[in-house]
Amino acid sequence: MRIDLPHDKIMKSRAKDNQAWMMSYSDMVTLLLAFFVLFFAISQVDQAKFEAIMEYFSKSDKLPLHELEKVVNKLVTEHDLQESVEVSLTADGLLLTFQDKILFDSGKADLKQGAFPILGGIGDILNSEKVANRNIKVEGHTDTVPLSKKSDYPSNWELSAARATHVIRYLINKHVQPKRFVALGYADTRLRIDEIGANRGLQANRRVSLIIK
Repeated sequence: MRIDLPHDKIMKSRAKDNQAWMMSYSDMVTLLLAFFVLFFAISQVDQAKFEAIMEYFSKSDKLPLHELEKVVNKLVTEHDLQESVEVSLTADGLLLTFQDKILFDSGKADLKQGAFPILGGIGDILNSEKVANRNIKVEGHTDTVPLSKKSDYPSNWELSAARATHVIRYLINKHVQPKRFVALGYADTRLRIDEIGANRGLQANRRVSLIIK
């Protein structure tokens, strides 16, 4: 019969403690690995799918952006403005790009009468139940041509900012909550097309963008 000496008991106790510590460490490493695998998988998902997944698990009442894109495209088609209004899903949100000619006269920031139907439709969409909790950033952009001395604005900076705020003011008058908006004027610092040669890119660069987040 084997008799355990005190020294043997101490060694066995230490061995058990070491095994317990190793098991805890192994569990932690496994959890960290699972976290990084999940993080990597999410980073590979496109914007629309990622948002759909997140909104499903959060049980949000927001209309997913890829569904909102369809609604806005339908509105644009109904007004026959496919050549003047672009709708695209980006990493920042749903981007609506309006050519300036459908909103403003040259060098002006007051909205044209012809802009009211499409902007009114956008206002209705923004006020709808499942979109009313989304924020909107409105950006004004110009080309590189300096304003004439007769202009109401000293430079394209003021013009681009005024155009953004006039769009926001109209939408607020359509009962969209003011706290949802941010206005930015970029002048000619974010050109879509390089302006090389006469008139090339000028029209594309004169625009107002709405980003719905």
